Amino acid sequence: MTIPMTQSMPDAALMASDHDRDLQHPALGAMVDAERERMARLTARGIGMPIAGVVYWLAVAWLVRAYPLNKAGTLSFIATGAVFPIGMLLTKWFGGNLFAKASRFDSLGMLFNAMQFAFWPVVALVYYTATPWTWFTMGVLFGSHFIGYAWLYRSRGYGVLGGGMVGVLTLVALVTRSPMPTTVPLIAAGVYAVAVAMVWGELKRAR
Repeated sequence: MTIPMTQSMPDAALMASDHDRDLQHPALGAMVDAERERMARLTARGIGMPIAGVVYWLAVAWLVRAYPLNKAGTLSFIATGAVFPIGMLLTKWFGGNLFAKASRFDSLGMLFNAMQFAFWPVVALVYYTATPWTWFTMGVLFGSHFIGYAWLYRSRGYGVLGGGMVGVLTLVALVTRSPMPTTVPLIAAGVYAVAVAMVWGELKRAR
């Protein structure tokens, strides 16, 4: 007797198939989109964070010119501690709250931020073994974490920020075959500035 295929499939596969069908349900998709829109509105799309990023990278551009690279690296690390407070205050000034909660995404933004802690061992390793590449590494790794916010906020600006930091810096490094420690911060500031303009445009259209 032939056994139907659905009976021969492992239970886990059946459950996964049911889960996939649930995710494709129009009502569920609409609910997720509504929560994302709500999160974007409550946080003002976190616009203060990329603005703080522009300030940070401009400060780093000055540090790498004013100090030897080893010292500039240490100061660059210390300066990262100011990015979140500045970004939080700027976001509040724009009417948003980075600690706003959405019933289904309470921990997602925190997860995106927590990912950055996993980048630090790589940054430290590069700093101690190939110091001139420190800023390229920081730009690519820390910039890439914004890709998650492109989905969360349905934002092209954050997509440009995350993808731009990875793509532009990698392309420049491949073309020049150089870490360009004095130039990378300026390029990073430029990518962040473009993203700020795009996110600001998204905010205006949403209001």
